[in-house]
Amino acid sequence: MEFGERLIRGEIVRSYKKLILDVKFREGNVVPVFCPEMDYMQSLYVPGTEIWVTKNRDQRRRLRYECQIINSGGGLIMVNPNHVDALFLEAFEQGKIAELKKYTFADRVDGSFATRNINYELSNDAGEKCYVYLVGIYNKKGADVVFPTMLNFYEMELFDEMRRLREKGAETVVVLLVTRMDCLAAKFSWDVNPIAAAKIYDEAKNGLNFFCYGCNIDNKSISITKKMKILY
Repeated sequence: MEFGERLIRGEIVRSYKKLILDVKFREGNVVPVFCPEMDYMQSLYVPGTEIWVTKNRDQRRRLRYECQIINSGGGLIMVNPNHVDALFLEAFEQGKIAELKKYTFADRVDGSFATRNINYELSNDAGEKCYVYLVGIYNKKGADVVFPTMLNFYEMELFDEMRRLREKGAETVVVLLVTRMDCLAAKFSWDVNPIAAAKIYDEAKNGLNFFCYGCNIDNKSISITKKMKILY
């Protein structure tokens, strides 16, 4: 997946208000940059870190710049979750997600009451269906990327939706996309957010499947390249 817009290189000067960075460009000017995703482990947006941002064309926005990629020192990390849909669709169409190869069609869910929190409905000519929720994960602990870091109200509703769909015979899947290059595996952690971990553990026991895939990233593109093991 190409980023499609010119990425501007800079350096983080400071982080404040959880979702805003001050970033210094090569020319010396410092601008505020919006972070679409919080740094729950408080280890990403540190002063001196190399960062790539894009400039939004909408002049009505107060923060014209948005964070896309940072350099952790061990590799690049895509921290903008707005790209996970395109990343997943590209990989699905290319047959890179082995567990989903039996499905031939992918439709964005229309937001109806029964499936309003699910991302995609997959299907095939045999009438089989699979419902997919996408999550980009990049918070690291030790050698592995860890999850879950949070569980919001919409995801609580999502689990109820998926449970009802399984009762009707459909497959339900959470696809974890590891959008960083310096991890050996994805680790299910009880320590980061115990409440979220307990809920996800229960759903996994009840038939919700979790698949994890890693990515290759440069300052122009990102693509899914390999299946990653989930450690429990």
